[in-house]
Amino acid sequence: MNDYIEKGISVLKTLEENGYQAYFVGGFVRDYLLGIDSGDIDITTDATPDAVSNIFARVKETGKKYGTVTVLLDDFSYEVTTFRTDGVYLDSRHPQDIEYANTLLEDLKRRDFTINAIVMDKNQVIHDYFDCGADLKRKLIRTIGNPVERFNEDSLRILRAFRFMSKLGFALDLETKAAIEKERGKIATISIERVMVELDKIFRGDYWNMAVKSMIETGVAQQLYGLEKGLVYLQDKQIKLMPLEVFMICFILDDIHDIWRFSNKHKNLIIQVIELHEVTKEDIFNQFIVFVNGLEVCLMTNKINVILGYPDQEKHIRELDANLPIKDVCDLVFKGQDILWLTPLKKKSVIGVIIDDIKYNVIMGTLPNEYEALKEFAFQRIKELNIEMGEQNE
Repeated sequence: MNDYIEKGISVLKTLEENGYQAYFVGGFVRDYLLGIDSGDIDITTDATPDAVSNIFARVKETGKKYGTVTVLLDDFSYEVTTFRTDGVYLDSRHPQDIEYANTLLEDLKRRDFTINAIVMDKNQVIHDYFDCGADLKRKLIRTIGNPVERFNEDSLRILRAFRFMSKLGFALDLETKAAIEKERGKIATISIERVMVELDKIFRGDYWNMAVKSMIETGVAQQLYGLEKGLVYLQDKQIKLMPLEVFMICFILDDIHDIWRFSNKHKNLIIQVIELHEVTKEDIFNQFIVFVNGLEVCLMTNKINVILGYPDQEKHIRELDANLPIKDVCDLVFKGQDILWLTPLKKKSVIGVIIDDIKYNVIMGTLPNEYEALKEFAFQRIKELNIEMGEQNE
């Protein structure tokens, strides 16, 4: 037993010593029974958030509105949530209000899937009210109670079902699958940020192909704002992809829908890879492409090219990168400052043009990165530009 679990058990014991019930609940217990390491322990108890705060020295009010506080013990943290029942769900996502429940069973009834409603006490004894153990053995994802009601309460549960499928390799219970098919349109009620969080987890799972196939079968893929064509293409590809690479492939095979929200960094990377794909899918990478885009972006683009049926150029790209005469413009032995020192030319835009010409020729191997050779080339370009643009550049 590791320190994280031992400290968690001490939290259960402390709550019980103060007259309260307390259990490990949810994903940690599920993963524990499946032999999967988990770094996220949730605790359910009949102690109110205020009571928990009074018992433990270090507590953060992370979700007090919903009955949750976080207990900090040494270097570990534990989310502790009071037994509760949820009120009416007005937005297909959050309950209008919550009420604290009197019993553990009342609390478990409000949860999403049976595999997340199993609890363990301080003695590591399992308490199973919904035949969760059988579902674990059968490798089934099944809602607690009526699946249509569960998905109407919280539409995100539709995507969470596929997240657990991707992580665990479990299949959908037939009733649950039928309810997802019926209620798939509810995905439109979920914020795009929450959709992207779930898709990120789905695409990272060991069984992501299985989850994607099921999303296609149930019609959920149709609700994902232009991703369906790409997901259909990828469903049988036995290759590990990062979530951003999945999006890139989907966007190459269809248009980028404006609804998707990426960080500026990821947005720029997506555009860069898509544009580079168009340039290299039927042509070879060259030194300048590798220099401008960098090794990692070129390798990512090549990976996507290969998945889409184009030739594999990885070895060629790596050789180009290894043999680049410079890795940065700063590596040039003749620089813009040299032009300022050695010539009357002062216009920075023209100096920039000359340095760009030098950089291109050095990278492409038509000029050596040697001071005298670059100086001679620069002087010749200055003469040519003076003729083309006139003495105004001096």
